[in-house]
Amino acid sequence: MRFEISNIEELDIISEHLINYLKGNVCLILDGQMGAGKTTFTKNLLKKVGVKEIVTSPTFNIMNQYKLHDLNINHIDAYRLTNEEDEQMYLEQMIDSFNIVEWSKNLAIKYENYFKVIKLKIEVIDENIRVFNLEGVN
Repeated sequence: MRFEISNIEELDIISEHLINYLKGNVCLILDGQMGAGKTTFTKNLLKKVGVKEIVTSPTFNIMNQYKLHDLNINHIDAYRLTNEEDEQMYLEQMIDSFNIVEWSKNLAIKYENYFKVIKLKIEVIDENIRVFNLEGVN
């Protein structure tokens, strides 16, 4: 699915497509250049599903964790990691959780072996317009 978004409120359209996938052992891979809106989208999605905590970028923490009823939600920013990092440490936290991963290639996990994988690629068209390509949902 392809969405052209010109304001933050329109992110709700994409978030609606993901609500039914918010469960354990699902991994949402976010791809896009620096500043494309990966964390902004994550904030929108988590607010839309009812996460009450303030959602912040995990760039320096690597992983922020949130709770929604009995579901653990992990927001991972692997930008500062390399493929040599011990993926087991992260994988243990990710199992049975809903995971949102930015810069997924920097973490040497074969996501498809463990999770239902959904991919969201964000392309910057200009300062105000982004194109979101969503794969792995019906």
